[in-house]
Amino acid sequence: MDAFLESHSLNEVKYYLMVRACAACGKGPRSLQDGGLSGRRDQTVTAVARCDNCGRTQELSFRYECDVPGEGAEAETINPSPQPSRIVDLSQWLSLFYLLLESTWRAPAGPAVRHNGFRAALCLGEALKFYGDDELPPAWAFFSPEGQAAFRDHPEKFARQFLRDMQSKLPSLPKMAQRVDRDNATRNRSWWQFWKPQRERRKQPNA
Repeated sequence: MDAFLESHSLNEVKYYLMVRACAACGKGPRSLQDGGLSGRRDQTVTAVARCDNCGRTQELSFRYECDVPGEGAEAETINPSPQPSRIVDLSQWLSLFYLLLESTWRAPAGPAVRHNGFRAALCLGEALKFYGDDELPPAWAFFSPEGQAAFRDHPEKFARQFLRDMQSKLPSLPKMAQRVDRDNATRNRSWWQFWKPQRERRKQPNA
Protein backbone atom coordinates (compact mmCIF):
# COMPACT_ATOMS: atom_id res chain seq x y z
CA MET A 1 0.00 0.00 0.00
CA ASP A 2 1.26 3.49 -0.84
CA ALA A 3 2.14 6.07 1.84
CA PHE A 4 -0.48 8.68 2.64
CA LEU A 5 -1.33 10.94 -0.30
CA GLU A 6 -2.29 14.48 0.69
CA SER A 7 -5.68 15.60 -0.65
CA HIS A 8 -8.02 18.47 0.13
CA SER A 9 -11.22 16.41 0.22
CA LEU A 10 -12.69 13.00 -0.52
CA ASN A 11 -13.98 14.40 -3.81
CA GLU A 12 -10.41 15.13 -4.83
CA VAL A 13 -9.54 11.51 -4.03
CA LYS A 14 -12.19 10.33 -6.51
CA TYR A 15 -10.85 12.59 -9.27
CA TYR A 16 -7.32 11.38 -8.55
CA LEU A 17 -8.40 7.79 -9.13
CA MET A 18 -9.82 8.78 -12.52
CA VAL A 19 -6.48 10.08 -13.80
CA ARG A 20 -3.89 7.89 -12.08
CA ALA A 21 -2.71 5.05 -14.31
CA CYS A 22 -2.99 1.49 -13.04
CA ALA A 23 0.29 0.18 -11.64
CA ALA A 24 -0.25 -3.19 -13.33
CA CYS A 25 -1.21 -2.32 -16.92
CA GLY A 26 -0.37 1.38 -17.12
CA LYS A 27 -3.88 2.21 -18.29
CA GLY A 28 -7.17 3.01 -16.64
CA PRO A 29 -9.22 4.84 -15.56
CA ARG A 30 -9.82 3.32 -12.18
CA SER A 31 -13.15 3.25 -10.42
CA LEU A 32 -13.82 3.41 -6.73
CA GLN A 33 -15.25 0.10 -5.57
CA ASP A 34 -18.68 0.10 -3.90
CA GLY A 35 -18.00 0.82 -0.26
CA GLY A 36 -14.41 1.45 -1.29
CA LEU A 37 -13.71 4.23 1.22
CA SER A 38 -12.93 2.81 4.64
CA GLY A 39 -11.16 3.61 7.86
CA ARG A 40 -12.33 7.23 8.04
CA ARG A 41 -10.73 8.45 11.22
CA ASP A 42 -8.66 11.53 11.94
CA GLN A 43 -9.29 12.55 8.30
CA THR A 44 -7.48 9.56 6.82
CA VAL A 45 -9.06 7.06 4.48
CA THR A 46 -8.22 3.95 2.48
CA ALA A 47 -9.61 3.85 -1.07
CA VAL A 48 -10.09 0.54 -2.88
CA ALA A 49 -9.99 1.15 -6.64
CA ARG A 50 -10.41 -1.25 -9.54
CA CYS A 51 -8.79 -0.72 -12.93
CA ASP A 52 -11.43 -0.59 -15.66
CA ASN A 53 -8.93 -2.05 -18.14
CA CYS A 54 -7.30 -5.06 -16.43
CA GLY A 55 -9.51 -5.45 -13.37
CA ARG A 56 -6.66 -5.21 -10.86
CA THR A 57 -7.66 -3.86 -7.44
CA GLN A 58 -5.37 -1.64 -5.40
CA GLU A 59 -5.60 0.08 -2.04
CA LEU A 60 -4.41 3.65 -1.64
CA SER A 61 -4.19 5.65 1.59
CA PHE A 62 -5.11 9.34 1.75
CA ARG A 63 -5.03 12.08 4.28
CA TYR A 64 -7.60 14.78 3.54
CA GLU A 65 -8.11 18.25 4.96
CA CYS A 66 -11.88 18.66 5.11
CA ASP A 67 -15.24 16.97 4.81
CA VAL A 68 -17.33 18.70 2.15
CA PRO A 69 -20.58 19.90 3.77
CA GLY A 70 -24.02 20.23 2.26
CA GLU A 71 -25.93 18.47 -0.46
CA GLY A 72 -26.41 18.86 -4.18
CA ALA A 73 -24.01 21.25 -5.89
CA GLU A 74 -22.30 22.20 -2.62
CA ALA A 75 -21.40 18.57 -2.02
CA GLU A 76 -19.44 18.58 -5.32
CA THR A 77 -16.81 20.94 -3.89
CA ILE A 78 -13.33 19.68 -4.67
CA ASN A 79 -11.09 22.08 -2.81
CA PRO A 80 -12.51 25.00 -0.82
CA SER A 81 -9.06 26.60 -0.46
CA PRO A 82 -7.16 28.66 -3.06
CA GLN A 83 -4.23 26.25 -2.87
CA PRO A 84 -3.64 23.90 -5.83
CA SER A 85 -3.89 20.14 -5.58
CA ARG A 86 -0.91 18.11 -4.42
CA ILE A 87 -2.05 14.86 -6.09
CA VAL A 88 -3.69 15.96 -9.38
CA ASP A 89 -1.52 18.19 -11.53
CA LEU A 90 -2.53 20.96 -13.91
CA SER A 91 -2.51 18.75 -17.00
CA GLN A 92 -4.65 16.13 -15.28
CA TRP A 93 -7.27 18.67 -14.20
CA LEU A 94 -7.48 19.82 -17.80
CA SER A 95 -7.84 16.21 -18.98
CA LEU A 96 -10.74 15.81 -16.55
CA PHE A 97 -12.25 19.07 -17.78
CA TYR A 98 -12.13 17.96 -21.43
CA LEU A 99 -13.38 14.47 -20.58
CA LEU A 100 -16.40 15.72 -18.65
CA LEU A 101 -17.14 18.44 -21.17
CA GLU A 102 -17.01 15.97 -24.04
CA SER A 103 -19.53 13.77 -22.24
CA THR A 104 -22.00 16.66 -22.32
CA TRP A 105 -21.71 16.88 -26.13
CA ARG A 106 -22.49 13.20 -26.70
CA ALA A 107 -25.66 13.02 -24.59
CA PRO A 108 -29.08 14.66 -24.91
CA ALA A 109 -29.69 17.68 -22.71
CA GLY A 110 -30.84 16.83 -19.21
CA PRO A 111 -29.85 16.73 -15.52
CA ALA A 112 -26.88 14.37 -16.07
CA VAL A 113 -25.45 16.66 -18.74
CA ARG A 114 -25.84 19.74 -16.56
CA HIS A 115 -24.22 17.90 -13.65
CA ASN A 116 -21.20 16.86 -15.73
CA GLY A 117 -20.92 20.39 -17.11
CA PHE A 118 -20.76 21.70 -13.54
CA ARG A 119 -18.10 19.15 -12.63
CA ALA A 120 -16.09 20.10 -15.73
CA ALA A 121 -16.18 23.76 -14.67
CA LEU A 122 -14.99 22.80 -11.17
CA CYS A 123 -12.03 20.92 -12.68
CA LEU A 124 -11.10 23.91 -14.82
CA GLY A 125 -11.20 26.07 -11.70
CA GLU A 126 -8.79 23.68 -9.99
CA ALA A 127 -6.42 23.92 -12.97
CA LEU A 128 -6.34 27.71 -12.73
CA LYS A 129 -5.20 27.54 -9.08
CA PHE A 130 -1.71 26.58 -10.27
CA TYR A 131 -1.02 29.97 -11.87
CA GLY A 132 0.91 32.80 -10.27
CA ASP A 133 1.57 36.17 -11.88
CA ASP A 134 2.94 34.78 -15.13
CA GLU A 135 0.96 33.81 -18.19
CA LEU A 136 2.48 30.31 -18.22
CA PRO A 137 2.29 28.00 -15.19
CA PRO A 138 5.38 27.11 -13.15
CA ALA A 139 7.20 23.85 -13.84
CA TRP A 140 6.12 22.41 -10.46
CA ALA A 141 2.48 22.48 -11.67
CA PHE A 142 3.26 19.28 -13.62
CA PHE A 143 4.20 16.32 -11.44
CA SER A 144 2.99 13.53 -13.71
CA PRO A 145 5.26 12.39 -16.57
CA GLU A 146 2.40 12.84 -19.04
CA GLY A 147 1.78 16.39 -17.84
CA GLN A 148 5.44 17.32 -18.06
CA ALA A 149 5.61 16.01 -21.63
CA ALA A 150 2.41 17.80 -22.64
CA PHE A 151 3.66 21.13 -21.27
CA ARG A 152 7.03 20.69 -22.95
CA ASP A 153 5.50 19.90 -26.35
CA HIS A 154 2.53 22.33 -26.32
CA PRO A 155 3.04 25.16 -23.81
CA GLU A 156 0.53 27.35 -25.68
CA LYS A 157 -2.28 25.05 -24.54
CA PHE A 158 -1.47 25.93 -20.95
CA ALA A 159 -1.48 29.72 -21.33
CA ARG A 160 -3.63 31.20 -18.57
CA GLN A 161 -5.56 33.44 -20.96
CA PHE A 162 -6.40 30.39 -23.10
CA LEU A 163 -7.96 28.71 -20.06
CA ARG A 164 -9.75 31.88 -19.01
CA ASP A 165 -11.21 32.22 -22.49
CA MET A 166 -12.63 28.70 -22.20
CA GLN A 167 -13.96 29.50 -18.74
CA SER A 168 -15.67 32.65 -20.02
CA LYS A 169 -17.67 30.56 -22.50
CA LEU A 170 -19.23 28.55 -19.67
CA PRO A 171 -22.10 29.71 -17.48
CA SER A 172 -20.94 31.07 -14.12
CA LEU A 173 -20.40 28.51 -11.36
CA PRO A 174 -23.23 29.94 -9.20
CA LYS A 175 -25.65 29.66 -12.13
CA MET A 176 -24.55 26.10 -12.88
CA ALA A 177 -24.87 25.21 -9.19
CA GLN A 178 -28.43 26.57 -9.13
CA ARG A 179 -29.35 24.36 -12.08
CA VAL A 180 -27.87 21.28 -10.40
CA ASP A 181 -29.77 22.01 -7.18
CA ARG A 182 -32.98 22.57 -9.14
CA ASP A 183 -32.53 19.24 -10.91
CA ASN A 184 -31.90 17.49 -7.59
CA ALA A 185 -34.99 19.07 -6.02
CA THR A 186 -37.14 18.01 -8.96
CA ARG A 187 -35.81 14.46 -8.92
CA ASN A 188 -36.50 14.12 -5.18
CA ARG A 189 -40.14 15.24 -5.40
CA SER A 190 -42.84 12.56 -5.35
CA TRP A 191 -45.39 12.33 -8.16
CA TRP A 192 -48.16 13.70 -5.93
CA GLN A 193 -46.08 16.83 -5.21
CA PHE A 194 -46.23 17.69 -8.93
CA TRP A 195 -49.98 17.01 -9.08
CA LYS A 196 -51.02 18.84 -5.91
CA PRO A 197 -50.16 22.40 -7.10
CA GLN A 198 -52.19 21.82 -10.28
CA ARG A 199 -55.14 20.53 -8.25
CA GLU A 200 -54.98 23.54 -5.94
CA ARG A 201 -54.98 25.93 -8.90
CA ARG A 202 -58.11 24.28 -10.30
CA LYS A 203 -59.90 24.87 -6.99
CA GLN A 204 -59.23 28.59 -7.07
CA PRO A 205 -61.98 30.85 -8.51
CA ASN A 206 -61.24 32.17 -12.00
CA ALA A 207 -58.25 29.80 -12.26
